[in-house]
Amino acid sequence: MVKKAKVAVFLLAATVLNVLVTALLFVGLLALYSLTLGKILPQTAIMWAVVGSFVLSLVGTVLLYKAVLSVARKKFDLDEYLGISGKKSRD
Repeated sequence: MVKKAKVAVFLLAATVLNVLVTALLFVGLLALYSLTLGKILPQTAIMWAVVGSFVLSLVGTVLLYKAVLSVARKKFDLDEYLGISGKKSRD
């Protein structure tokens, strides 16, 4: 597979996984809210719970992505496989 195709597949897979992780974190945080604070706070607080859950899910996804990418770069030599290691290539 050529360098551009490898990078494109990696970007597509990373994007799909990021969206799925963000959605799962968002739903999980809202479920946690509904089981805990949702029973105590008034109904109007749900707006802040949604906003807070969305922001926390984005931050959590970015932190998780950085950690997983760092491990993958070291363990699987991802930079060289994708052809972005800084070495000149013919592709």
